[in-house]
Amino acid sequence: MTKAKKSTSNTEKAKGFDPKCLIAPALWIAAFQAIGYALGMLTRSNMEWYHTLEKAALNPPDFVFPVVWSMLYVLLALAGWLMWNHRNDKDAGSAFRIYWMQMALNWGWTVVFFEWKFIDIATAWIAVLVFAMIAFMISAWKISRPAALLVLPTILWASFAGYLNYMIWQLN
Repeated sequence: MTKAKKSTSNTEKAKGFDPKCLIAPALWIAAFQAIGYALGMLTRSNMEWYHTLEKAALNPPDFVFPVVWSMLYVLLALAGWLMWNHRNDKDAGSAFRIYWMQMALNWGWTVVFFEWKFIDIATAWIAVLVFAMIAFMISAWKISRPAALLVLPTILWASFAGYLNYMIWQLN
């Protein structure tokens, strides 16, 4: 039985699959989920204030946001991991810097909106975030198309979130 198990493992390795290759992306995902969790705690501590605000008719129920962001952080983590794999490529440096800039903007929005309660600045912040994500997609396209495409769902969601943020600003 041990030989069969070893044989299967050798067969998988012969086909090019090494289970160890899953460690790095799993670590990226775990790190991003941990950051998302910390931001979620910050958000939760300000929900009483958030519930007092007038919101757009299209505003989803509260439970939608952590579910969506958990999935988006998986995609963003994988995009980062893919770019990390190209970190030594000649043209990857600027794309990787833009990647981290858009992640800082992404994570920073929660502080600006929920902690500081600067709704107007958060509206502009999210617009800059969307442009930074588009800039990343463009700069990453020739380096790693999968990394560039993994950011697209976040661009779409952040654009919708920008609309929601703008409406909160206008209604309050």
